Amino acid sequence: MEEYLYQPILNIAEICAQHHIKNVVLSPGSRVAPLTIAFTHHPKIKTFTMSDERSAAFVALGIAQQINQPVVLSCTSGTAALNYGPAIAEAFYQNIPLIVLTSDRPPEWVDQMDGQTIRQNNIFANHIKKSFQLPVDYSHSDAKWHINRIINEAINLSKNGNPGPVHINLPFREPFYPKADQPIQFTPKRIIIEEKNESILGQKQWEIKVNLWKSCNEILVVAGQERKNEALVNTLGQLNIPIVSDIISNTFSTSNSIRHQDAFLSNSNPNLSKLQPELLITFGNSVISKNLKLFLRKNPPKHHWHIQEEGSVADTFQCLTDIIRVQPLYFFNGILNQNLIKESNQSFLKTWKKEDQKIKKFHQHYFQNQTFSEFETVKSLLENLPQNSQLHLANSMSVRYANFINLKENQQIEVFANRGTSGIDGSSSTMIGHSLVSDKLQFLITGDLAFFYDRNAFWNNYLKKNIRILLLNNHGGTIFRMIEGPRRLKELEEYFVTQQNLDAKNLAQEFHFDYSIANSRESFQEQLPSFLSAEGDPKILEVQTEQTTCQEVFLNYKAEIGKILTCS
Repeated sequence: MEEYLYQPILNIAEICAQHHIKNVVLSPGSRVAPLTIAFTHHPKIKTFTMSDERSAAFVALGIAQQINQPVVLSCTSGTAALNYGPAIAEAFYQNIPLIVLTSDRPPEWVDQMDGQTIRQNNIFANHIKKSFQLPVDYSHSDAKWHINRIINEAINLSKNGNPGPVHINLPFREPFYPKADQPIQFTPKRIIIEEKNESILGQKQWEIKVNLWKSCNEILVVAGQERKNEALVNTLGQLNIPIVSDIISNTFSTSNSIRHQDAFLSNSNPNLSKLQPELLITFGNSVISKNLKLFLRKNPPKHHWHIQEEGSVADTFQCLTDIIRVQPLYFFNGILNQNLIKESNQSFLKTWKKEDQKIKKFHQHYFQNQTFSEFETVKSLLENLPQNSQLHLANSMSVRYANFINLKENQQIEVFANRGTSGIDGSSSTMIGHSLVSDKLQFLITGDLAFFYDRNAFWNNYLKKNIRILLLNNHGGTIFRMIEGPRRLKELEEYFVTQQNLDAKNLAQEFHFDYSIANSRESFQEQLPSFLSAEGDPKILEVQTEQTTCQEVFLNYKAEIGKILTCS
């Protein structure tokens, strides 16, 4: 019996399975048929098909983020591959492992006016860990060895060091499909396993760090975007120094976490000089708070240590002095074991907590005296999220509202947001990816532009009942009303806010969501219990508000905080 022409491509699925890769997101096409056949036939691989490649890539990103394992993406040739770009860039900056497989025409047909043919080799070069090109001919044994080696290398590279996306371009000749009598079969293949050693500090390195720590009274930790890590949070909670915790850092559940820095680190606060650290320690990826960035740039510490085991390090606060190549948990456990906390460190914590408590107290009454707004609904949802659910924040105002409010110490919630590139284009699709591989309730807070931009997130056959979407619909990009520059321009309405009159009712019917709408404090509170319930179909709660009201409530919020900080 004649072997299927693309048996080496079938072997790719087997190699992935032997590396414990279990999830593949496919998009339809003819030239991708050998890969589609390989993955859909493999008994140990779960496949999903998404027609919109841009959405598909964000779905794959969400799956990989949830399970902390590589996920395969596969599409046909031409512009299909280009549509992967936004999610690949997000994965690159968030260190999320993706194996990106793009089908292609043979190289001699590139730039020859043939259909669905573009320059695909190295197409993602600036936002990929490495790009690979498979041979077009498999007849020689060296070619089979070459394919095996490339697939093993790509998989290992995606997982190790700083994880991230890798790209493999696969040129295929016709015929793409097996003959009726050709079997689709899988047999074990050689895989290459790359072992990773955990980095540690030597005795001399520890002595240097410990001595400097002992010499400092004002020590501040700033946590960037991180997955929830209970062991790390527990260790941080025992340090008795302030831990500045953006909502996306997932470190907010400690008694020494600072949750409202975005509010009190404004220029109107006369106490900023008292908050200046002598030693700043950071870890994780990006932070949301612009006020935090500006504060540390204007009030730099003498020493700034960044804890990061692998990869390039950003000097976000313009004061970096030391890069410590270990895991944050290892480092902070080492500090804890040295018993280094002094009374002066605890005094600095009290100074930061005093400012934080002012905002916490302010939040308890501010919204009661304001016109109903989307900001208020974000606060209400955050305060009432069911324990052990997961929260997703779309970009623009949604993530900013949430960061001003933040979560409470006793809330067991994990938070996700596409803050690698901070685009609005894939938040819904990313959340859908999470929902496919988790039974936890998945809550998404999103604005209208981000929601309708990514509506194809729901154009698939896999929507689960654990999806909950709070849609903040003020019919435009209201963030531009919050920023002093654009709100003064005559072009504000047409070219920045981009007014639209859509609502989600028809979309909800089309994709079988439970749909409810709220346009007042009373109607929102009436709808909220059902929205929070684990029972029923996927749900959209649409909050409709006026742009001018949202602008007034938010700008007044900042003005009132300024008064509190100035008077206290």
